[in-house]
Amino acid sequence: MPHPDGAPATGCPVHADATAAPRPWAPGLPEPGPVEQLLLPDGNPVWMITRYDDALAALTNRKLSKHLDNAAPELWPSVGYDGRKSILNQHMNLADPPEHTRLRRLVSKAFTPRRVADLGERIQQITDELLDAVAEAGTADLKASFISPLISTVLYEMLGVPLADVEEFERNTYIFVGLGNSSSPEEVVASVGWFEEYLTKLTAQRRADPGPDLISGLVQANEDGDALADLEIRSTVMLLLLAGAETTINLLSNGILALLRNPGQLAELKADPEGLTPAIEELLRLTSPVFTVVYRFATEDMELGGAQVKAGEHVMISLAAANHDPGQFSDPETLDIHRDASRHLALGHGTHFCIGAPLARLKARIALRTLFDRFDDLRLAVPDEKLTWTPSLVANSLDQLPVTFTAATPAAAG
Repeated sequence: MPHPDGAPATGCPVHADATAAPRPWAPGLPEPGPVEQLLLPDGNPVWMITRYDDALAALTNRKLSKHLDNAAPELWPSVGYDGRKSILNQHMNLADPPEHTRLRRLVSKAFTPRRVADLGERIQQITDELLDAVAEAGTADLKASFISPLISTVLYEMLGVPLADVEEFERNTYIFVGLGNSSSPEEVVASVGWFEEYLTKLTAQRRADPGPDLISGLVQANEDGDALADLEIRSTVMLLLLAGAETTINLLSNGILALLRNPGQLAELKADPEGLTPAIEELLRLTSPVFTVVYRFATEDMELGGAQVKAGEHVMISLAAANHDPGQFSDPETLDIHRDASRHLALGHGTHFCIGAPLARLKARIALRTLFDRFDDLRLAVPDEKLTWTPSLVANSLDQLPVTFTAATPAAAG
């Protein structure tokens, strides 16, 4: 596809397997560098920002729009956009102020600190049940048997998906989110159609009979007579499925792996669980559950980090590279649970900072504390070099996390 200004697309090509490794600072680039133009697998150019200061500036730059209308029309097919409103694009992550401000304010009325805090007891219960199920075996794929079902179950219950619908909901989520690379475009389209129909019915049910779940909260959210439209509610749910679950799954999978690689620091956290709170920030920095944030488009010709970016061009921000910028973090490739990592960008920054951050941190604290309390001698069951990551330009997703352990205490004693 031609460059948006009509010239041939140029730049370093991104190979399909360039991100199937733990450290893809920027796809196609061996180490962090300045703002550079790359070619995505579909042939479209993108500007990749890798330095911390440039990333911070870009995340707060109002001239970089999240709205797909501001992408050069030549790019619309590659971002799945045809100019129409749909269940996939009417959420706050693809909106600019003032519309973003409105959507986030209304969603925040449903995503309250109280609702998040009230989930703690249930998260603990699910955590204990899942660890009970694998304790006697002394070995498990922690991602498949513990982390993914924990995060998925919490999400489905939070949304209020009826138990009878969970299996079909989970199957379509798997296809839509792309956890399985075997999903064909036709399957994804069918999955989105299923969600459109299902969420339309579920939203109508919650309007007629609201409960304590998040969809009911979205239905009831109101400020000075303004409320979310049904399409905005459905689109917000799709955003939670796409971004909410996978980010926390990756934080836990990659965070546990980082601690297994550093047994001395793991032992410190087992002895002092209070240290988990700052340690989670370091795990977010080091492992960056999201490699890059996408879908920012220049609204005018501008300079970014010394690069001349034209209106309509696509800009991506490598959070992984920014979080490993030695100008901001000393010895950035080393895990240091005592480091002040509060400046990390793993959950974004500015107006689009992750609205689910408090819930992600709560789930991580409960899951890690309980895992370390329950299982002694936790170690990898395979050589480190046997681990693989799902090829992705966006998600830092470990395929499996096979471990061995000795069950230390039953749930009742924890």
